[in-house]
Amino acid sequence: MASRSLMLIAPIAATVLAFSSAAGQQAPPECRHLDYRGNFRLNGAKQHIDLATTTKYEDARRANIADASRLLNDVAKSGGADGATLWYMFAQLDLLNKDLVGADSAFTRAEALTDPECKREIERERYNASVPLQNAGTQLGSDNPDSALVAYRKATTIFRGAPTAFLNMALIFYGKAQLGLDSTSIAQEAHARNVPDSVVRLQRATGLDSAIKYFRLAAHSTDDRRYDDARETALFNTARLVQGRAADTAAVHAEAVRRGVTDSVVKESRLKDAEAAYREVLAFRPRDLPAQASLAGVLTALHREAEARTVYDSMLSHADSMDALDLLDAGTALFRVRRFDLAARALEMGLAKDRCDRDGLYNLANVYLASKDTVKMLGAARRLAEIDPNNRTSLQVLARAWQDSGNRDSTLHVLLRADSLPWEMSVIRFEPGDSSASMHGMVTNLRPAELKGFTLTVQFVNAACDVVASQNVELPDLNGNGNAGQSYDFTVQGNGRGILSYKYKMQ
Repeated sequence: MASRSLMLIAPIAATVLAFSSAAGQQAPPECRHLDYRGNFRLNGAKQHIDLATTTKYEDARRANIADASRLLNDVAKSGGADGATLWYMFAQLDLLNKDLVGADSAFTRAEALTDPECKREIERERYNASVPLQNAGTQLGSDNPDSALVAYRKATTIFRGAPTAFLNMALIFYGKAQLGLDSTSIAQEAHARNVPDSVVRLQRATGLDSAIKYFRLAAHSTDDRRYDDARETALFNTARLVQGRAADTAAVHAEAVRRGVTDSVVKESRLKDAEAAYREVLAFRPRDLPAQASLAGVLTALHREAEARTVYDSMLSHADSMDALDLLDAGTALFRVRRFDLAARALEMGLAKDRCDRDGLYNLANVYLASKDTVKMLGAARRLAEIDPNNRTSLQVLARAWQDSGNRDSTLHVLLRADSLPWEMSVIRFEPGDSSASMHGMVTNLRPAELKGFTLTVQFVNAACDVVASQNVELPDLNGNGNAGQSYDFTVQGNGRGILSYKYKMQ
């Protein structure tokens, strides 16, 4: 079941920390009260550091670093110098030597002795030192996750005042864990790698624990309001992963055996951890509907039905003021805890505000399927197939709806249509903005023979499913299924206010 609320949405990218101010705001911070001019060694070290920073010649750089190091060590041995100044200069020297651990330690000592403005300047210098490392992690990304982790770890050695690097590390560990901790997937991986099941389970559990750790670090890295969305993402993902640990029956049993307690004791403990995590999300943003729905599900699992009912009864009381995405996410979360009536209500309300949301229609059809409402399922499935006509999953939903309605002819017709599709459309990412939207899509040739190029029209639509903008994509010839070149990726942008979703058609 598709769900935006379960996606780990933090990008593998560095976030700019805007210390420098716009016009009309206060000037960037400085360390105005450093005292090095009264001490000839400190003054000399300052000059050498400045020269090492600005010279174009590596031999001159090394010589100035060596002279600065000698002078600062002499000052430290003789004593009597201003402590904040000494440690600040040691930190600058360590940065020149690329000794991030030393720079972090020296900056921390300086921060303990200096004024608030200088602390802000130190934070700026820490951030600047982390940027190349965060960028390196960005470039390595998912193609080389282990090297990306090394870069992000170095970045957080010197700067821990923003969530970005921690989020990216959490994402990498999440990918390593694959979250699929069910016995079947573990057995398949163990067989493919020719290792015991226990090895795979331990590696996945370790990756999952690390993902939780770094999401927590991201959430608590700063109280800067500019990062509120990222922090909420981190808190919510923490809660979802903690809740997932409670559903891993094999891991629950293994811990129970290790501790000499029953499985129910371990599961209850993990569910209480999930409850605490969701309550932390709601303390941060009280009207987070997916978090409310998930909390209610955890309370139900803990047999605290009265508390769960209170959450369920109140969570949609403000639904009219919520946007479509929040309602659709809430519906998905309610489906996961098997509250099909409330899930349908939330999804219906979300789709009233965004009629062409593909994932919302897919999820609503599945809710109706689970609740055995065949009439409403058929209506949702037909709408889904209208906006996503060349996707086999959408057509399978429609076929199931016709089957459950007792219409064998229509069922067979749709199944044959799905089997004979010449090409399939997949939307990898859709990102609406204030005055534009972008789509990253992929067309795949499903035939064994070559598919001749054609024009695909992507229509960007508003809440009422009216077309705001259209863009044509000229697709090349695609080789037959199973050969290189069978798929074609594209990105297209539509401009206009009010874009929420998309449709497509072949010209």
